[in-house]
Amino acid sequence: MRDWIYKAPAIGFVLSGWFDYLAEGRTALAAPGAVVLGNAGEQFNVRHHDTSGNKRLVVLLKQTMLEEIANGAGLDEPRFRTIALPPGADATRMYAWMRGIAQGGDVAEDCEIALAQAALAAPTMERDIRVSSQERKRALTAARHIEAHFAEPCGLAMLAAVANTSRYQLARAFSAILGQSPIQYLINTRVRAAADLLRTTSKPITEVAFDVGFNDISHFYYCFKLALGVTPRQWRLTH
Repeated sequence: MRDWIYKAPAIGFVLSGWFDYLAEGRTALAAPGAVVLGNAGEQFNVRHHDTSGNKRLVVLLKQTMLEEIANGAGLDEPRFRTIALPPGADATRMYAWMRGIAQGGDVAEDCEIALAQAALAAPTMERDIRVSSQERKRALTAARHIEAHFAEPCGLAMLAAVANTSRYQLARAFSAILGQSPIQYLINTRVRAAADLLRTTSKPITEVAFDVGFNDISHFYYCFKLALGVTPRQWRLTH
């Protein structure tokens, strides 16, 4: 495999595709919704799980800004301590800041600082993944089903049937590999889809919630704000 080198500090949010991300002698599974990080001068590589490749939203940061933030926070050095964050609330919130940076305007600088602070503060996340290759395959089968059918009912029993395993075994393997439960992964996938629809369409918020699989508006608002830090209405106005 060919190694690549980061020319500047970089943060990438995985929009699609599944791959093993190799950097600093460590390996992390990068799934849709995950964040991968790289320090300037660092070598990295990817090993895809299928032939479709991957799509990422990438932000390059200035090293001088990282140095200023690290000094202000009392960090030993202006470098990312982890190579990846699993899909979840922290990663989804970073996605919101990255979208804000891409949008430009007055909000972009604030989003860039918030993103850099969160990335520098992220701890090294080494998980002891003791699952068999078969359990890994079944967990990824369930996760791919969520990505393709998130707007439909995706309860744990259904996902276990799709993956040809028990609910307990799926929940254990899924959490070990992806850092969260299947239902948490489903909710974050729906929230990201809703965020994109709110940004690119003029559909009413209630319709967007139903379109991505939520059937309770209060629960949608709660999950959206928990993940992105703002309400759906505030997101639409600022993105």
